[in-house]
Amino acid sequence: MKTEDLILFTTVAEYKSQSAAARALGIPVSKVSRHIAQLEQHLGTRLLERTTRSLSLTDAGIELLERSKIILAEVEALEMSVGQLQAQPQGLVTVAAPLDFISHACSEALPLLCQRYPALRLKFISYQSRQNPMDVQADLVLFIGHDSPPDSSMVGQRLNTIKRSFVASPDFVASNPDLVHPKQLTQYPCLLTAKGAQPSDNWLWLHNDKLHSVEVNGPFESESIELCIAGAINSQGVAWVPPVMCLEHLKSGRLKLLFDGRYATDVSMWGLYSSRYYLPHRVRVVLDFFQQKLAKIQQEAELIK
Repeated sequence: MKTEDLILFTTVAEYKSQSAAARALGIPVSKVSRHIAQLEQHLGTRLLERTTRSLSLTDAGIELLERSKIILAEVEALEMSVGQLQAQPQGLVTVAAPLDFISHACSEALPLLCQRYPALRLKFISYQSRQNPMDVQADLVLFIGHDSPPDSSMVGQRLNTIKRSFVASPDFVASNPDLVHPKQLTQYPCLLTAKGAQPSDNWLWLHNDKLHSVEVNGPFESESIELCIAGAINSQGVAWVPPVMCLEHLKSGRLKLLFDGRYATDVSMWGLYSSRYYLPHRVRVVLDFFQQKLAKIQQEAELIK
């Protein structure tokens, strides 16, 4: 019996579907079915009760699942222990993330991670928060949004909470002195960003611990926050973005926080991964990196007024 077989089996049990488990693991359904059949043959008993609409565990399957949890937890502890001793986690980690956020917030720190773990390989693929993370084939999915991640069988770990604020160029602010409250934004050009479950033309603002919204419009809409930041710098309108993504522009004075930084809303970043029983050490290293980096850049952003 191989560890791979136990991982496949626990993932099938977690998702209650061989096809969903295959998507989460990034392998063909045929491979999952073949390994489960070989495992049943090896143990001499059925582990799954299959119907056209559902999948459940037999008594033997329940017993194997409980023991598999213990075994895989021990394997993970052993891998982490050895990995920490050698400080050399190895292999490929595929990260699905909003790439413009990673580019702005983490690109300078990524070389340090690669230098510390030279045997680690990182592959970044584009991910927008309105996608179902179950449909993304990655070791780690970074979800950013005002709400919790969409309902799925993936495990969610909140990495940090950042702010989302209103910014504009000094020229735009000087040209529109009457703009003093978010509810007025319906009358001003806004640069729309289509990210997450939140509609791009529905902007949120917080006052007295109550969340409010305003319908906005503007010259363009983009999935790239970078374009909206550039548009704000060029005085095309107001952008609603995390200040951590435009710290240098705020420091240099090319952008200003509107309303003296008030009315900012919280945005959470989550790390999502497929198995609640086994997380490879190489993935844990990357997850911890993003958690630490996000905490640091949020502290820097809070110094900007």
